Amino acid sequence: MRTNRIIFFLIFTFLLVLMAGCTTVGHTAEQTRLPESTVAETSPNTPDDDGAWRIRVINPTGEEVWSFTEAGLIEIIDSLTALPSDIPAKFTRVYSTVNNWPAARFYAADGYSVASILIAAGVYETAQTITFKADDGYEVSLTREQVLAPQYFYPQVHESEDGAEPVFPIIAYRWREGTDDLGGIRDENPCLIIGQRNPFEHTNPAFVENVSEIIVSAEPCQAWPPASTFPAPGPIAQGETIKLQHQNYGLVKLHYTLDGSEPTALSNMYNPSTYQPELNVPIPINEPTVIKVLVTGYGKSDSEIAVFEFTP
Repeated sequence: MRTNRIIFFLIFTFLLVLMAGCTTVGHTAEQTRLPESTVAETSPNTPDDDGAWRIRVINPTGEEVWSFTEAGLIEIIDSLTALPSDIPAKFTRVYSTVNNWPAARFYAADGYSVASILIAAGVYETAQTITFKADDGYEVSLTREQVLAPQYFYPQVHESEDGAEPVFPIIAYRWREGTDDLGGIRDENPCLIIGQRNPFEHTNPAFVENVSEIIVSAEPCQAWPPASTFPAPGPIAQGETIKLQHQNYGLVKLHYTLDGSEPTALSNMYNPSTYQPELNVPIPINEPTVIKVLVTGYGKSDSEIAVFEFTP
């Protein structure tokens, strides 16, 4: 074990020398790749001999950009003299979230910002879609905008923006679900935890426990396809109801308006629950109505706004 640690230290020392030769650390389209000898002999989905979890940063072709344990991550991030002032490395805060029940929850968490990890791996400037994969195969993708957009902790989650505090997406190594007490956090397997862009956003499905791989794509992200309706737009019987539909219904949220205004992520949510379908209520039509629908979801940009006109 002592010999392994000495080898590990020498490898990271070599990496630091390489990074010191760059004019701007992490802000380059050229990817930094460690020697093959840094890859753990154990599976990346299991802890090392010392119990430390190893996470790999790879590109879509399977080429490894970087492989690290938390100890290695600390060494590298601490050496980043060019880390932007608005991007923290280590971050400890309470996070608010809404799940697909939907129910409001708090998480107390301590970890490292996703942005600082991308900078340390040399892929910050080129990353367009970032996929976080768990050891059981569960994965969630976030677009660059979804990672870097302002996010918040809302004490009045699911109610109002009062008391909002900025937070950042992190890989948490110490966290606890269901509490706003930072003193109650404990060592856990690495978990992706993100903030909310509004107090009603359903962020909990994007949390990924047991993160083992971060897959970075430089390809431009796509937009979600627009929504559709059943029945189709046009003449309709008085009092008939309209169902909003989408080919990726379980992965997206459908926000709509009935007053002619453009829908946003704060507009009425048609499908608030995956587990309580009775909450996903069809829209009754009793007068000429224009339904406008925006599709949002992780891993892709928002859809074009679809417009549907119904006349009873």
